[in-house]
Amino acid sequence: MTESPDEGGRREPPEPSEGPESPVRDETPGSADAQPWRRRTRLAPGVRAGIPILALLILLGIASLVPGIGFAADVSVEAAGRDLEAAIGRLQTGAPVLVDIDGDLGTYPEIRYATRAALADLMLRGANVAVVSFSGEGRAIAVAEIARLRHLGVGPDRVADLGFRSGGEPALVQLASEGIGPNTSGSFADAVRKDGLASFRLALVIGGAEIGPRSWVEQVQPRVPALPIAAITPSFLLPEVLPYRSSGQLVALVGTLPAGLAYGQQVAARGAEFGPGRFAERLPSGAAIVFGMLVAIAVLLASSGGSLAGWARAAWRRGRS
Repeated sequence: MTESPDEGGRREPPEPSEGPESPVRDETPGSADAQPWRRRTRLAPGVRAGIPILALLILLGIASLVPGIGFAADVSVEAAGRDLEAAIGRLQTGAPVLVDIDGDLGTYPEIRYATRAALADLMLRGANVAVVSFSGEGRAIAVAEIARLRHLGVGPDRVADLGFRSGGEPALVQLASEGIGPNTSGSFADAVRKDGLASFRLALVIGGAEIGPRSWVEQVQPRVPALPIAAITPSFLLPEVLPYRSSGQLVALVGTLPAGLAYGQQVAARGAEFGPGRFAERLPSGAAIVFGMLVAIAVLLASSGGSLAGWARAAWRRGRS
């Protein structure tokens, strides 16, 4: 910009220098400038972040309404259920049974139906059950299952709580060597305290990653060889525990969801009743399980999609440079 003096010696105001012209707005109807909301409206960051959560809740709600589609049960699956039913069926009324609940919170839903069917079957046969745990997660599950049995009317003379034994396998060895110890009271505990684990007619292991059938076969069976061991485990433990079933070291093994469902149906067909409760056939929804897996995969892809796309763009740019 320059200033030029006028005839009286005064300076004229500076004239603006030429520069890029300001854009002209198109105010005609239907133009983008006349309706800026069409290109400028954006959702708030909080709303955008809540959309995946809302979509997930909607999908889970839809999955809960999907009816069960059932699971195909072949001969081996039905045989696994019959093995456990036979092991419990051989018990006499009042027979003491030791139940080790050491499932994992992450995989317990897979075996919860079979576990509750086994507990109902034991009550139906008139067995007396002592529950013990050697892992923190297993203890949490055991407390919930004992409370459920109490709510159904099962008294402490039928179900004794041996509590949590810290130490993992060393604590299991101690139990096998020394018995239940003096801390548990009651007529049932007094009856099995004298002869230790040899007093029990069956050990049912609800296994997990920390304590499972392998620990019982390796640590307890050599010390109490007359104690039959049956197991209910999630499917990820099958490679570890199948050899024990094939060799006969486990008298029964329910290690898959279809096997657990088949066993539960057998118990429900006999109308296992105890106290005011009744074990009914309430199968998990197969479609809901598949749907949940798809939702989990979609969430993982959505959470990692941005980083993967950024990595792909960076790699493409490096390849061109």
